[in-house]
Amino acid sequence: MKKVNDQLLRWFFGIPGVIDEQVKSEIGKLSVQALIAVFIFEILFNVGISIYAFSGMVKDFESLFLFTMTLHLFLLIGIITFFTSFRLQRKGILNQEVATKVDKRRAIKAVFNKYLIKLPMMFLIMWLLITSLDFNGQDFAGTLLSWSSIRQALQPTIVLTIIFMIIDISKVRLMKEES
Repeated sequence: MKKVNDQLLRWFFGIPGVIDEQVKSEIGKLSVQALIAVFIFEILFNVGISIYAFSGMVKDFESLFLFTMTLHLFLLIGIITFFTSFRLQRKGILNQEVATKVDKRRAIKAVFNKYLIKLPMMFLIMWLLITSLDFNGQDFAGTLLSWSSIRQALQPTIVLTIIFMIIDISKVRLMKEES
């Protein structure tokens, strides 16, 4: 079970090295802080949306529902990313140190393959976001399957994937030889 737990932590947080007790402790602290932040966000977000929906200014509840659902998804991802990944990066836990140039090439190839796997998921999320912000009460399926929404989702997906890949590749470093 410990091996599965370590694999899950390595996959979810993107930790390249050994997961020891110190890393587990940091992940635990940051996860609790992220959980508290998500709880506070959920309360404030739901109160705000409820006040807006009950105020009588909403004419199209379907558009409001899709917009708030999309906004909610991206804000949750942002909060979780801020409270975990950025702080783990600041502590140096996400840096990957390799011994040789061959290992560095292998690590860069692994980063490239990771983002090739994530590319369809990022495209799907971006496609749903673009469509939910663009359909204006029209036929959702028709807007979703139009070439313009597919093209509008594909462009930022490719650009963001390249940016994230460059950031992750910059974390791969050769260890300095100690003499």
